Amino acid sequence: MNVSGVALKGISAAVPKRTARVADYVVLTEAERERFSASTGIRERRIVTDGQCASDLCAFAADDLLQRLGWDKQDVGALVMITQTGDYPVPATAIVLQHRLGLPKSCIAFDVNLGCSSYPYGLLILSSLMKTAGIGKALLLIGDVSSRVCHPEDKSSWPLFGDAGTATALALDPEAADWHFHLMNDGAGKDAIIIPSGGLASRHPVSAQALAVSAGEDALPRAGVNLRLQGADIFAFAISKVPASIRDVLAQAGWTPGDLECVVLHQANQMINDTIRKKVGYDASRAPSSLERFGNTSSASVPLTLCAAREGLTLPARTVLCGFGVGLSWGSLATVLPAELALGWLETDDVYPG
Repeated sequence: MNVSGVALKGISAAVPKRTARVADYVVLTEAERERFSASTGIRERRIVTDGQCASDLCAFAADDLLQRLGWDKQDVGALVMITQTGDYPVPATAIVLQHRLGLPKSCIAFDVNLGCSSYPYGLLILSSLMKTAGIGKALLLIGDVSSRVCHPEDKSSWPLFGDAGTATALALDPEAADWHFHLMNDGAGKDAIIIPSGGLASRHPVSAQALAVSAGEDALPRAGVNLRLQGADIFAFAISKVPASIRDVLAQAGWTPGDLECVVLHQANQMINDTIRKKVGYDASRAPSSLERFGNTSSASVPLTLCAAREGLTLPARTVLCGFGVGLSWGSLATVLPAELALGWLETDDVYPG
């Protein structure tokens, strides 16, 4: 599927200042810590402070991006927020952010509940909305604070996930490069990454039992409200499904792997991403990574990685952006990143005012 006439104008990422190093994670032995970092590529992550949410990080990223672009907030006609760690079960975090950011009341705002595949899905959702409704300028906010849902003694998840928020600016532009999408889902794999218990209206409501920590079948401690990860299933899924998705968008664009100047995969772990790269056949020098310093930042990982690599990117660039994971859900986008793309970065432990 293709979208034309919408330009990627800029991306900004925000991360907390607080650093959690794998080397300091006492649940693992020293030898286990080294093996973990060697296979995942992760040495440290950023963790939010008390009271800091994904919405705060996304709001600071949005302000930074709007200032870089010189956009008037009153011209923003839509705001889509993608997160699985929103401020409240009700109302939507996007609507709260519309007010906190000072966007007009006419700004369309809604949430999307997606994780690792968020970036290609979000870009298709927002660009399609803009084309259909004639919205000239819009913001896609993507972020998660996964540290809040992982049990700190669960060594399968805690050392993997970092917190981050991002903002992406889109504008209608008849001269923009075409976007080529491939999006897929398989709910049969929902148990591979899941938080079994949730709000009072969920399938498994919060209860004393859901809050109680106990050892699961894998002997790792967690409660029903904590994230549960089945690493082997995720690895098998990613290396079997993602290469075909990338090949699909390459075919749509009329490119070969050798034509690619930039490939940004969801930052799941280095072993998964290296396997995908070898199966597709693009060069490692074309694949920036943020894993070592920021870990798996869930929904935010693709735009965050672009921002983290900003000083090493040569634009314009023939690019594939690919997300995959929780759902199970996966998707790819092939496009040319424009020469004038604004890329921003900030670190903050603040809570956004308002």
